[in-house]
Amino acid sequence: MTFGVRREMKMIEKLFGKWNDIKLKNKLLIAFVILILVPMSLIFVLSYTSLKNSTLKKFTIYNQVLFENAAKEAQNFLEELNSIKYDFIMDDSLMSDIGKTFARYTDPQDSFLYTNILTKISQYISTKEIVQSVQIINKSKEVYFFSKLQGDVPYENDKQIKEGFFAEIVKQEGKYVNGGYDKTRGVYVVGCELFSRDKIQPVGEMIVSFSLDFLKDVIEKYHLTEGGFYVADRSSNKVIFKTTDKFESIIEKLILKDETKLIPKTIFFEETIPDLNWEIIYIVSESSLLNNFSYTKRLLILSFSFLAIFAILFLIFISENITAPITRLIYQMRNLEHSRLKNNIKIARKDEIGNLLNSFYQMLKRIDELVIRVYEEEIARKNAEINLLYMQLNPHFLYNTLDTINALAELGRCKDVSVLAVSLAKFLRSNMAINKSTVSLADEIKQIEHYLTIMKIRFSGKLSYKIVYSQEEVLKAEVPRHLLLPLVENSVVHGFKNKNGDAKILIRAKKIENRLKLEVVDNGCGIEHEKIEKIKNASNDGIGIPNIIKRLKLLYKEDFDFEIKSKVGFWTKIIIQLPWDKVVKKEEKENVHSFDSGR
Repeated sequence: MTFGVRREMKMIEKLFGKWNDIKLKNKLLIAFVILILVPMSLIFVLSYTSLKNSTLKKFTIYNQVLFENAAKEAQNFLEELNSIKYDFIMDDSLMSDIGKTFARYTDPQDSFLYTNILTKISQYISTKEIVQSVQIINKSKEVYFFSKLQGDVPYENDKQIKEGFFAEIVKQEGKYVNGGYDKTRGVYVVGCELFSRDKIQPVGEMIVSFSLDFLKDVIEKYHLTEGGFYVADRSSNKVIFKTTDKFESIIEKLILKDETKLIPKTIFFEETIPDLNWEIIYIVSESSLLNNFSYTKRLLILSFSFLAIFAILFLIFISENITAPITRLIYQMRNLEHSRLKNNIKIARKDEIGNLLNSFYQMLKRIDELVIRVYEEEIARKNAEINLLYMQLNPHFLYNTLDTINALAELGRCKDVSVLAVSLAKFLRSNMAINKSTVSLADEIKQIEHYLTIMKIRFSGKLSYKIVYSQEEVLKAEVPRHLLLPLVENSVVHGFKNKNGDAKILIRAKKIENRLKLEVVDNGCGIEHEKIEKIKNASNDGIGIPNIIKRLKLLYKEDFDFEIKSKVGFWTKIIIQLPWDKVVKKEEKENVHSFDSGR
C-alpha cells in the first residue's frame, strides 16, 4: 500500500514538472479549454436538447390540430356524396321515374320522361362542388348520365372501373363502394345502390365521379405543406392522392401497419373516413418542424451572452494575475506607434517577453525599410514606363507629319508646305517644352489644333473640325499628355482613308457630376466589332490607343472609363471619363464656350 502511494505521488510530481515546462501560451490555452470551453459546451448541449424537445413537442401538437381540422374539412366536402344520394332518395317522383321501364322513340332525347330525369340529376349535381358526374343504371339497364366534364361519356361495364364493381355495389345494400381513381378522366369513382325512401325496393346502381382537387385547397388553407399529405384507399391498400414522393417508403409501411420499420425522426398523423374506407395521413420530418426555431435561438443567445460575460471576467482575471508582462508589452508597443526607429533598441530581459520585445523592434525597423524601398521602386518604375511610352509616341507623330510635308512638296504646293512647316514647328516646340506626364486640357487642345491645321492642308479643305467645352473650368483640368491627339490622328489616318465626301471631327469636353467626360467623334469608315474588342483588351502592339490605355492605368489604376462606339461605314466615337477630383482642384464658374476653326 505504501509503495503504491509513493508511486502515485511521483506521478503527480512528474505531471507538475511537465506543467512547469509548458510555455505560457500553451498554459493559457489549456486553462481556457478547461475553464471556458468545457462548461460552455456542456451548457449549450443541455440547453439545446431541452429546448429542442420542448419546441418539437409544441410544433407537433400544433400540426396535429391543423391536421385534424384539415381532415374534418375534407370529410365535410365528402359529405356531398351522401348528400346527393339522399337528394335522389328523398325525391319520390325521380325514384319512380328512374324505376320505370319505358319505350323510347327513335332517339332517347325524344322521350320527355328521359329528359326530365336528366334535368333533375343536373339540378342536384350543380349544387355540389366536388361531384363531376353521376351515372344511374336502373334494373332494366336503362342508363341516365350527366357530367360537368365536357365530352365525358358513361361507363359501359364494370371492367372500365373495377372487376366485379357492380356486383359489390349490390352486396353493400346502399353503402358506397370504392371504384378507384380513373386516370383517364382525372376523377375518383364510387358507387352505391339506390333504394326507394322505404328501403324496400332497389331502384338501380348509382356511380358518382368526383375530383380530388379539393384536397389541395384544404392543404393550402391549413399550411400542411412542409410534409407529405397522403390519402390511402384501405379497400385496395393503394395511395390515391399525394403531395410528394419523399415519404413513399414510409407510406407503404403505414398502409401495411408495419410501424416498427419506420424511418426515425419523422412524425405522422392519421385520420379515417369510414364512409369511403379512406385513411388520411400526414407525415413530416422533425427538421421541418424545427425550421422556425426562433424561441430556441433567443434562449441560446441569452445563454451564450451569460457565458460570454463569464469568459470576459475570467480573461480579466487572467490579464491581471498571469499576463501582466504581456500587458506591459502592449503598453510599450503603443508608445512606439509614431516612432521611426532610426537606431537599434535592445531589451535587457532574457525571458520570453524580452525575446518578444527584441523581435518586435527588429520587425518594425525592417518593415520601415521595406516600405521606403517599395515606395521608391514603384515611383521609379512608373516614371520609367511613362517615359518609355512617350518615347514611342513622339516618333510616331513626327513620322506621319513629315510624310505629309513630303507629299505636298511633290505636288508643288509651296504655300501649303510653308504653313504646314510653321504648324509643325509650333507642334514640336509645344511638345518639347512640356516635360511632365500631365498637361492642362487647354494645352492638349492647342496641340490638336496644330496637328489639324497640317491635316486640313493635306485634305485640301475637305477636313473640318469643331471643339466644344461646356464649362471654362474643364480647360484647366490636368489630363495625361497626348491623351486626345493619338485619337484625332487615328480618325485622320485610318477613319478618313477611303473617304470621298467631307471629313468632320468633333471634340467635346464637359463635366458630368464628379467625372470629366471627353469625346472624339468622326464621320469616317468606322471600326468592326471584333477589332474594337482587340483594342479594348490592348491585344495589338500599336502605340496609339493601347498606349493611351496603358498610361491611364498607370495614372488612375481602374478609376477611369475608355469606351469605343462605332457604326461601320458611318462614324466612330471614343469616350474617355476621368475622375474629376484627380484632374482639377479648384471649382470654376460655368461658362459655355465653343470654337470652330473648320468653318
